[in-house]
Order: sequence, then C-alpha cells, then structure tokens
Amino acid sequence: MVRAGLVSCLILMGAPAAWADAPRAVVELFTSLGCSSCPPADAFAGRLRSDAAVLVLSFHVDYWDDQKWKDPFSSTDATSRQHAYARAQHTASVFTPQIIVNGVRSFVGSSEAQVLSAIGQAESSVLPIHAEITRQPDDSLKLMLTGPELSGDVWAIRYVRSAVTAIRAGENSGRTLQTFNNVTRIERLGSYKSGTWLLRALAHPDDGIAVIVQPKGLGRTAAAVSYEAPADPGKS
Repeated sequence: MVRAGLVSCLILMGAPAAWADAPRAVVELFTSLGCSSCPPADAFAGRLRSDAAVLVLSFHVDYWDDQKWKDPFSSTDATSRQHAYARAQHTASVFTPQIIVNGVRSFVGSSEAQVLSAIGQAESSVLPIHAEITRQPDDSLKLMLTGPELSGDVWAIRYVRSAVTAIRAGENSGRTLQTFNNVTRIERLGSYKSGTWLLRALAHPDDGIAVIVQPKGLGRTAAAVSYEAPADPGKS
C-alpha cells in the first residue's frame, strides 16, 4: 500500500520490491538515560514507532552524563541538534524529555495527548519533497529525492531500533530501561538538491536509517523517509 501524498518509502528486502507506508510525521525525542523524567517519554516513543505514519527518533543528549556513568547513546551531536532547535524557535534553554514534531512544534515528552494531536495535524499536511530509499544488491542504499527547489539540508540519521540498558549511576541508578530508535550517528549529507544520493549499508549496531530534509538551521520537515534492516527474530 502506498500512503497518499508526495513522500514514499521503497524498501527492498529481497525480490520482489515492496512498498512501505511512508512517515508523514517526524517525532524527535530528546532524552537521556540519566534523566528520571525521561522513562515515560521513552516508553511513549516505543508505542509511537508502531505507527507507519510516524518516524520516531530518540536523540540522547550528553549534558546528563557524569564521571560515574555515561549514557551509551549520548552524543554532543544530539545536544547540538537540540540547541539548534532552541535557536530556531527562539527559546532560551533546552530540557528533557522534549519532543519536536515535524521540526516546528515543541512539547514535554510525556505530554502524550498534545503530541498525538500534533502528529494528527502533521499527518494531514503534504510534505513537498518526494523521497525513496532502495537497498542495492551489495546492501548499499540509494536515496532518491525529487521536489521543488528550496534552501535546505539533507540529514542521514542512523539508529538502533531497541536497546535495554542497566543504569549504574545518576537519577535512574539501579533501573534497567528499554529505549527505542536510539540515534547513533547524525550526518549532514549536504545541501538539498533533487537527484540520487548513495548511502553506505547498514552495519551493526545501526539497524535503521532515516533521511530528513529541513531548512538550513532546522525547521519544518520537507521530506522524511526511513529504511530498516529485517528484524532479528530473537530481538524484541
């Protein structure tokens, strides 16, 4: 089934090629395993990812890390992305858990009703750039972007679909928490242009990749597409 609209996602998992529903809403969760307020938002992200119309990405910031224990998914790139959103939205500070919907609407990550309402509104809009990802015979990935000219950036974001982590220090010390679509790499591919982009194959632990097109400096999502490797039957 191809979801109505201009964004589509082509996933090849052997022959023949199969179409998958494309995300119409991008939910970016800024979180940390060291933050006691974050587990409900992390669980919410896990539930959201079952909806094919929603692309969920969990960015683990590094300002909760301390010398005793470090969130294994935290990165300065995730923190920098959150601060870039703060500048774009003219806010003075950042917080966790924070959810950004389609690059423009900010919510406390546990505000489920508000986030779901924003997702519903985002799904009714048309993203102007058409995006497809196909897996090639050598397992590399081909990204196709077509659409109107705009001044924007193309971001490739690799993630791990699910992880269970034992917390050894900090506010969640002693807990074992499951998190979802944990971002492991954020890469700016370049300025947006219609055409073909070649991406390296997925490799452990990167078992998913998302591509997002946004205005320079971040802002409203212009395109979103994702590809995930076949699920490991032994992994939840």
